[in-house]
Amino acid sequence: MPASYRSASQLAYLGDNPVLARPPGIQAGDLLLVVHFADLGGLGDMTISGGAPWPTPIATRTAEVGGGGTKIYRRYAGTDEPDFYTLTQSASPLELADSTIVMIAVKDASANGIVIEQTGGGSFGPPIGSVTTPAATPPTASSLEIRVAIGFPINAFPPQGLTPVTWSAIPGFSVKANPQSRNYVAMQVATRDLVSSERVGEKTTSPTPGVFGYHGFTIIVPSAESSAPTPPPIPPFTPGRGVSPYRYTVHDMATGTYKADITPRDVTFDRRIGEPGLFSGTLDVPNRRKAAKIAKVIPPKSDDLTSGPGMIAIYIWRGGAMWGIYWIHGARIQRSRRGAVTITLRGSTLDAYLLHVTVSEDVEFTGEQIANARALLTHLQADPTANIGLSLMAGSSGTPSRTLTVKEGDDKSYGDALWSYSKAYGGFEWTIDPQITGNTVSRNWIWGYPRIEGDTVHTFQESPTGGDIVEWGEEIDALRGGTRVKVRGGTPEATDATEGSVPRVSAWISATAHLLAGWLRIDRLVDHPGQSTDTTQLDDYATRWVATFAGAVRVYSCTVLLGKTPSISPSSLGDQVKRVMVNPWHGRTNGAAGFNMSQRLIGIAITPISRTTGKEEAQLILEEPTVD
Repeated sequence: MPASYRSASQLAYLGDNPVLARPPGIQAGDLLLVVHFADLGGLGDMTISGGAPWPTPIATRTAEVGGGGTKIYRRYAGTDEPDFYTLTQSASPLELADSTIVMIAVKDASANGIVIEQTGGGSFGPPIGSVTTPAATPPTASSLEIRVAIGFPINAFPPQGLTPVTWSAIPGFSVKANPQSRNYVAMQVATRDLVSSERVGEKTTSPTPGVFGYHGFTIIVPSAESSAPTPPPIPPFTPGRGVSPYRYTVHDMATGTYKADITPRDVTFDRRIGEPGLFSGTLDVPNRRKAAKIAKVIPPKSDDLTSGPGMIAIYIWRGGAMWGIYWIHGARIQRSRRGAVTITLRGSTLDAYLLHVTVSEDVEFTGEQIANARALLTHLQADPTANIGLSLMAGSSGTPSRTLTVKEGDDKSYGDALWSYSKAYGGFEWTIDPQITGNTVSRNWIWGYPRIEGDTVHTFQESPTGGDIVEWGEEIDALRGGTRVKVRGGTPEATDATEGSVPRVSAWISATAHLLAGWLRIDRLVDHPGQSTDTTQLDDYATRWVATFAGAVRVYSCTVLLGKTPSISPSSLGDQVKRVMVNPWHGRTNGAAGFNMSQRLIGIAITPISRTTGKEEAQLILEEPTVD
C-alpha cells in the first residue's frame, strides 16, 4: 500500500546533547526519518544514537551562513524502539549550538530508492523573503512527498527578543512540524501523498520575518514492496485440478494490509469499461471453527469496527496473477430451513468507491482533459480518509484544454463527475486495473483516448469437432437502426429577445442501399453528442450515423471456456476478440469459416470452476456499433 505519514516528534534545543522523543504510535517496520539542523560547529560534530545503529546520513549540507548544517538519517523502526534518541552537536563552551530536529515515522515505506533534492543560499546581506524546496522526480507512482524548509531568522543578528517565525502554507501539503530554537533556527516540515510518477515542481514557503540563510529539501519516500500471495496448492480431489487454481485474499480496503484467506463458492465477478464491475460469492459456515476464521473479516458484532463490509477488499488471484480487486460493501448472513448458515458477499470494482465520495468544495481544473482528470483524483486522495492508493497513468490526449468544474452545491460524487466529464463529446475512456508491478500490488488508474485499445487479438473458435465457444447470441433490432436520420444539435443564442430559438438540425440523410433493396422508410431523430450548432457538423454526423446503423443493428454476445493459461483476463479490456465459427447457422463459405469477426472487448464476466458449472467460463461483452 502507499507510503503515508504516521506521526512525528520535534525538538528545539540549545546545547551539545539534544534528546528527542520517539514519535507516538510507531510500529515495527515503519521508516524513521530524522532531519537535524545545527547553526554552529561542523557536520562532524553531529551524530545520532538510540535503538538499532543508525546508518550513514542519506543527505548532508553545510550552512551557507555561519556554521553547522543539516544531516538527514533514516532506518526502519524495530520491535523495541527507545523512548528517546540522543543527538550530538557542537560541544565548545563558547559555541553552544541552536538546533531544530524532527523525526517522522512513515508507514508502508521503503528505505530503498528515497529521492532527495536540496538547495540553499543566503548571506548577511538583505533578508530573503522565501525558501524554495527543489523539484524532484518520484521513484514510483506511489510515495510520500516531504518538504523541509530551514532558515536563520533576520532578528538573530543582532539578537532581539524572541519572535516566532511563521511560514506560509504550501498548497496541498499538511504541516507536520515547525520547531524554532530562540531566534537562531526555524524549521517547517510538510507532507503530502503522491499518486503519480510525474515530476513535481519546486515549492516555496515564505517565512515571516525573513531569513539570512536557508536550506530547502525535497524528500520523496517510495512505498514498500508488498509480495503477492502465492496461490495455495490445489488438493487432488478438487474438480478441474490444474485447470484454474483460484485464491481469494481479504485485505484492508484503505491500506491493503492482508487479513485472511477465504474460500467462497458460486463466485462470479466482472470488469467493464465505463461502469463498475460486480463480485458475488458465498461462504459456508458449517461449524464454530470455520465461523471463528470468517469472523476475522465479517465480524459477528456491529460494535467491532476492525473489519467487515465497507472496510475490506477481496483480491482475486488466478495462478498467481492478479485478476481483480473488489471493494466488499455488502453481506447477507442467513440460516436455511435445513440449518445451514451461509454468508453471501457483494462487492464492486474500485471505481465504485469513487461514486460514494462527494466533492465537498468547489473545484475547477482548466488544463488538458487527462491532466484535469488526474487533478480531480489527486484532490480526492489528498484526503487521508478517501485515499485508496490509486496510481495515475501519465500522458496527455493531445486535445485542446477543456475545463472540469464541480460545484459543492452539485452534490456530485468524484465518480459521477469523472464519468460525465470523460463521456462528453471528444472525451476519453478510463478504468482501474490492478496489477503486480515487481513485487508490489498497484491500483492503476488507466485511460485511453478516444478509447482504451490493446494490441492483442484473442481468438475463440467453434466447429463441428469442438471449440472453446460454448454459447453465443446475435440480437437483430431494426428499431435501433433506421433508413433515414436527422441529427438535432444545440440551440444557438437568440439575437432578438422577442424571438424564440430552436435547435439546429441536419438535413435528412437516407440509407440509399436499403431503400433501393425495398426497405421501408424508418426515421430516426438523433441528438448530436456535442450539441453542435454547426449544420455542416450535424450533416457529417448524420452521414456517419447512417453508415454505422443503417437497417437493423446487430449486437453479439459470447461465452467461452478458459483453459489452464488463457491469453484473455480481466485486464484485457480494450483488446480485440476474434470469433471464428462453423455451425449449422454459419456454414462454410468457399472452404472458410462462415463467421469470422473481430470486436473490441469492453467487459468480461468470469465464473470460476465450481460444482455447479464444472468448467471455468468467461462471458465476453463486446462493443456494439458506435459512430466514430
